[in-house]
Amino acid sequence: MIKTAYIVSIGQGMESFIYREVDEMIKRGLDITLYTTKYNPRDIFSPKKEWSVEVVNYLTIIKSFFLYLFSKPLKTIFLLKSAIKSKTIVELLMAFDYSLRMRRQSIEYIHCHFGDRKFFIGHYCKELLNIPLSVTIHAHELYANPNESFFKRSIHNADKIVCISQKNKDILIDRFCVDPFKIKVIRLSIDLNNFQRQEKLKVLTVARYTERKGFKELFEAIKILDSDEVEFITIGFGDLDLHGMAESLNIKDKVTIFNKMSAEQLRYFYNSCDIFCLPSKSTEIEGAEGIPVVLMEAMASEMIIVTTPNGSILELVDEVIVNEGDSVALAKGLEEAFGLTHIFRNIGQRNREKVINEYGEKNIDALKMYLYE
Repeated sequence: MIKTAYIVSIGQGMESFIYREVDEMIKRGLDITLYTTKYNPRDIFSPKKEWSVEVVNYLTIIKSFFLYLFSKPLKTIFLLKSAIKSKTIVELLMAFDYSLRMRRQSIEYIHCHFGDRKFFIGHYCKELLNIPLSVTIHAHELYANPNESFFKRSIHNADKIVCISQKNKDILIDRFCVDPFKIKVIRLSIDLNNFQRQEKLKVLTVARYTERKGFKELFEAIKILDSDEVEFITIGFGDLDLHGMAESLNIKDKVTIFNKMSAEQLRYFYNSCDIFCLPSKSTEIEGAEGIPVVLMEAMASEMIIVTTPNGSILELVDEVIVNEGDSVALAKGLEEAFGLTHIFRNIGQRNREKVINEYGEKNIDALKMYLYE
């Protein structure tokens, strides 16, 4: 098992293709440690909890510099002069730190994505550790590299070069005079199962992520149904950790969780989903529902509704109603709604007409007249 360092940036999450590559490489037995130039763990495509990650630390950078200065003064001074001349002093200082960490972890190989400052750090780490270095060249480093002169130097120092296109390989050979035998075109990969047009029923829930909205029962019902023919979508915000809940129930592949959206963004989901599910229940802290506006919006969008009799909901919805706090009943209610989808147009139109008649703009006029006229 080769112990490999991937030098990456996670300032705004990893690029999806790098995230996938790391994930798949680990599954194939590679021992990977991520060395980050920037790190924000809350961004999209953040490393998985079980991945090994080394985060940049300015205190250890200073310590590492002085360790190298005392243990290898000639080498350190030579590299410092080179870095100052090539305007890569920051990359060298980070390499002092990371190379010591790599040595402690017995790293045997360094790989970088993009021929930019991440690659420059890898270049210096190779100089300090004398271990193989490879890089995947994408595009911007060939057309708009912030330090093209140092890129030329580093690319010749790489042991192996991956290009994601034949054109990139030709540029490296023609413009940068790179040995063609060091370059291999390997195109990026995607998860073909994830990007495949599927005719699935779509169940939408728009609600604050709190206990009263019944997400526990919803996720347990999804687990009970265990259907590959239905896609569940939630949109909202709040304290409940829906991602953790989905992971603990092993239903991450059946539910897609979104943060709060604008009305324009929500309109797309209201218009493209088949069923709206809101399994509200009473709680000691939040009490019961009034008449949720999201149910009005879903009915106005001609969706089939699955909900509970909580609070005043029955004043708006008359089907499909299930007992609150009951995951099994909710699963049965969803199955009933699945069976109604072949006539959903009739049900949807009836739902929309009810909202038009009882919850339209005339209510704003009535409110204005009552309060102010």
